[in-house]
Amino acid sequence: MLQAKTQNRILTNHGGFTMIELIMVIIILGILAVVAVPKYANIKTAAVVSAADGVYGAAQGAAAINFAAGLSGTTQPAGAAITTGALLLSAIDDTPAGWSAVGTTIGTTVGSTTYTITISSAETTTSKATLSKNW
Repeated sequence: MLQAKTQNRILTNHGGFTMIELIMVIIILGILAVVAVPKYANIKTAAVVSAADGVYGAAQGAAAINFAAGLSGTTQPAGAAITTGALLLSAIDDTPAGWSAVGTTIGTTVGSTTYTITISSAETTTSKATLSKNW
């Protein structure tokens, strides 16, 4: 009989969280969400800008290599002096995904922001192409 009462107490003693504990967990999760979401958005924007800076660096390097190849008399990566965005893109080893050439610029749009690299002055026999970025 004593064993039956003990069994009954064990079965009816349901442990659980109180309402205040559940509310506190919801509040803490809410605070974490308020702090984390803006930081995530900033990190995403910084990543896109860093990727665009990387393409700009690659374009600067490609312009220098193309000019040096022209001076040394070897085949230029772009196939000619860099005067257009299409030639600039062709001079970059791995054409960056999503970037396209229009006139003397190469660019991409991510979200509502457009990133462009413009050939400020074309490559000549005495100077490499000068590039500028707009972002």
